[in-house]
Amino acid sequence: MNNKKQPSNRQLKVGQQIRFLVSNFFIKEDFIFENFDSKNLTIVDVILSSDLKNAKIFVTTNSVDENRVFIDELNNKSKLIQKKLASNLTSKFTPKIKFFFDNSFQYSNKINNILATINR
Repeated sequence: MNNKKQPSNRQLKVGQQIRFLVSNFFIKEDFIFENFDSKNLTIVDVILSSDLKNAKIFVTTNSVDENRVFIDELNNKSKLIQKKLASNLTSKFTPKIKFFFDNSFQYSNKINNILATINR
């Protein structure tokens, strides 16, 4: 039996608010990355800790080759992003954010390719 605790409604609500704010920040604001275009960034999911003090932001980009460099640059600028979040977030405090690469799209493509070869 799976004993993993499901996220609370508050965690889901704040997570979606953070996802919306960060994605709008990258689209509307003029946030400069040295080597990347932030409009190619897709925020897939935001997972908050139970005390709402830490947030894991899962992102994916169009360029598979430079994902590690892109995630490192996002994590280096996370304090600036967190500061922007603090001015727009309606919670008592702003969670510490950390960016991770989401490889679920690549994994699903791999599974689809395997299923396609089986069906032939």
